[in-house]
Amino acid sequence: MDDNKDAFYAQLGLPEASQLNKRIAKKLLLEHGSLTSADKKTLSNDVVKLTWTHSLKADTVQVLPYEDADREYLEVALIEVDLHQRARTARIAELIQRAIPYPVLLILAEGAGFCVSVAHKRFSRAEQGAIVADGVQCTPWIDPPLSAIDQAFCQALALPSLSRLDFYALYRDMVDTVLARRCAELTGSFVIDTAQTEQARQQRLEHCHALERDIRRLRVALSKEDQFAEKVELNTRIKVLEGQLARAKTDL
Repeated sequence: MDDNKDAFYAQLGLPEASQLNKRIAKKLLLEHGSLTSADKKTLSNDVVKLTWTHSLKADTVQVLPYEDADREYLEVALIEVDLHQRARTARIAELIQRAIPYPVLLILAEGAGFCVSVAHKRFSRAEQGAIVADGVQCTPWIDPPLSAIDQAFCQALALPSLSRLDFYALYRDMVDTVLARRCAELTGSFVIDTAQTEQARQQRLEHCHALERDIRRLRVALSKEDQFAEKVELNTRIKVLEGQLARAKTDL
């Protein structure tokens, strides 16, 4: 994605002082204690390389660190992951977000396309000193030429568009931007909704996805059904769910 990637990074408006371009050894991920054998195989086979491209710190972006009882955000890292294929992108994003104990804007790249993952980090309530990732999110794949939605997404993710109050506020804006891009896949428009919390919007999005899964399941059942009365019943249930989904989308 070299040209596409370069244009994306240029649009982010990151200061030159934040640039690192430092390779991360894949074995550091593979040695993470929580990985299953299947996870290790996925990382070994699908990940080409990892690069710590930028480090946003107080002295590079003039943003204050943030600390409270739940989290400590002293910086935000931009990490790029080059992939062999896209099939297991969501799982790879989750594994990497779980392995890195500070907020990361994760950029996964394959071919000319890329997608973006975010996840809030907080102190574990079960294990002292441990950090857990909350609600790993990943955008759909973004391929050239960029759609109007993807152009709006990239503009919203640019540093000048994000809060500079502190690193938690800055990263929260990144999370809201990724969530808005995920919602846009259903609504057809990119909107960062400040009227509802991230958690509320995430729940509404998950409800929409659940309705979509139910509709797909019923359509499969309909395609296999021979009895006329059962076909009518399935069609009726599909229409009801489609109406619910249409209404749910308006709340996103």
